[in-house]
Amino acid sequence: MKLPTLSTTTTTLLLTATVAAAKEKISLQWALCDPNPQSALWKLGLGTNTPPYKTNPITYYDIRPPTYISDGLMFRTKTNKGEHLSTVKAGFHNEKETLDVPDFVECAWVRYGDQPSYTCEKRCPLVDESMIWCDEQVLFAGQYENVAWEEMIGYGPYQNAKWKVQIEGYKTKLDDVVTGSLHLMEIEAKVPVAEGEEAYDVITQYLRNRGVVLCDKQEGKTKRLFRAMGYVDDERIEL
Repeated sequence: MKLPTLSTTTTTLLLTATVAAAKEKISLQWALCDPNPQSALWKLGLGTNTPPYKTNPITYYDIRPPTYISDGLMFRTKTNKGEHLSTVKAGFHNEKETLDVPDFVECAWVRYGDQPSYTCEKRCPLVDESMIWCDEQVLFAGQYENVAWEEMIGYGPYQNAKWKVQIEGYKTKLDDVVTGSLHLMEIEAKVPVAEGEEAYDVITQYLRNRGVVLCDKQEGKTKRLFRAMGYVDDERIEL
């Protein structure tokens, strides 16, 4: 599933046309490359000892070496509001590619840097570690890849801490996944699609003014993890 890159004009039209499908929200995200969350918290105007409002484990899944991430499929287990979940995500570059997405998945716009993508996700309760993926997740992922489920392994668990941060009137979250000495950090803000461009520019300028280190490659934590492990081949990755 190789995904084409869209022009800025085309992306703007798609964002406008898919407001309802994306639940009128876009998740704006910035990958941070500060050495640790204490450094980022200080630059964001919070005390370095500010405790996270929640910390939960997260585990990423793929085969070894990771393969499905290069085709836009992501697998993980995590805890959300006290519920243990498994989740399968598929990333697209336009809504038309989701015409065959089952009606039991949820889709929304996500933006890292200048690359918006349309992401569809299916979550299921995780009640048995021996049965991580539910039937609907298997059906969903199987539409895009012949997944070797028996070869899937867990990368983790890693601790995932989150802090609430106000930036220029926007509610944002600082997210930190600790993988050994590496901190996979990002800032996230969910805003109405119509406000996405302005919010992205305002928050980006604020982060730069405060000296927050934005990663050269703006991408999700899963890809950053596999890149740090030496598995990511940029000639294959197009997301």
